[in-house]
Amino acid sequence: MSVRPDKQQLPTVVIVDAFSTGAMLAREAAERYRVVHVRSRALVPATFAASLPTEVFTEDLTYPGRTGEVLCRLAELEPVAVISASEFGVEAADEIAGRLGLRGNDTARSAARRDKFLMMEALAAAGVRTSRQCHGAELEPLLSWRRSEGLRRVVVKPLDSAGSDDVYTCDTEQEVAAAFEAIIGKTNLMLRANETVLVQEYLDGDEYIVNSVSRDGKHWFTDAWISRKTVEDGKRKVYDSEDLLTPDDPAVAQLFPYIADCLDALGITEGPAHSELIITANGPVLLETGARVSGLANPEALDRCTGANQISLTLDCYTPEAAMLTRRPVNYPQLERARCVNLVARREVPLDTRAIRAALERLPAFESVRFRVADGAPTRRTVDLNSSPGAVFLVHEDQAEIDRAYKELRELEHELL
Repeated sequence: MSVRPDKQQLPTVVIVDAFSTGAMLAREAAERYRVVHVRSRALVPATFAASLPTEVFTEDLTYPGRTGEVLCRLAELEPVAVISASEFGVEAADEIAGRLGLRGNDTARSAARRDKFLMMEALAAAGVRTSRQCHGAELEPLLSWRRSEGLRRVVVKPLDSAGSDDVYTCDTEQEVAAAFEAIIGKTNLMLRANETVLVQEYLDGDEYIVNSVSRDGKHWFTDAWISRKTVEDGKRKVYDSEDLLTPDDPAVAQLFPYIADCLDALGITEGPAHSELIITANGPVLLETGARVSGLANPEALDRCTGANQISLTLDCYTPEAAMLTRRPVNYPQLERARCVNLVARREVPLDTRAIRAALERLPAFESVRFRVADGAPTRRTVDLNSSPGAVFLVHEDQAEIDRAYKELRELEHELL
């Protein structure tokens, strides 16, 4: 791909796998940089490929099979940063940054930032509280481990995936066996075959999301949320909504120190991270951390609520002075309240985005909506995050106004979804 003349004199930033909300990172970077995009996989699912903002790329390179050629080309461009924009690109971004001698995370722990079993092993080795776990390619050893640990309820999932893809809560050996058979050998959301299956103890407690940006091993917390889920089909948990925590919420005092320990254990010293965890009776326990921007990323909403956002702060952290990031308090302030509501489709119907948007715009707390399904395309029954047809952001100074908007939104779903 030829370089656009208007971008030739700008410094270069390498963005790896700018899918989903990673597209926002690429678009904002394009305002100040020449954006070179690198694909960590030759093929990606059509839904992800459609989200790529190809119009902002000056070059679009494919890494697999052309590693040497791509690294040579990037070295010629002398980029100032290499950033993973989605879960797909974490390992490739680590490798490229390391090969080019740029700011990046420890490549020795790159696998632990993707493989959920290795992730917990890294935390345990650092003395950080984790869930009990076992993984394997055969069912019987997993069932034997569950028995030996005295666990009734467990979570069964792939080692390497995202977006609640094939995550099952199981109470019986029959349910564990069914989940195992549903996962093993299947090509997961990350386009890799599930060669083994992970079984972890079920963590009882409220679930939270913590987003951060790190530089030189110091961690800034950009936003944190309590996550609420509903149960579908008796077992599958579906994301319902997330509420932005106030800085004085009692949970914050537990969440931030624990996540800082997790980031240290995983070698995340530079750039963004998105962490999900449970506060159990014994304290916080990590579910997983992704070394990339959050899927909740909404710069305009977060600017209103906290005075900054993870995407802008991520780009800033790779600049020489990182003035925007380093002048921020480590714990974010709060100016307005926010709730992100995940739409739930209960049937297959053509998605009428215009009707939904028109109804939402009548709500005082409505900030924006992000659809995951194209206008007129059929919805499918929501069973996980990836089958939710969209996400609605509600922002207001008054929590009661957000609660009213949420109630009306759920009533609207029954009419249109």
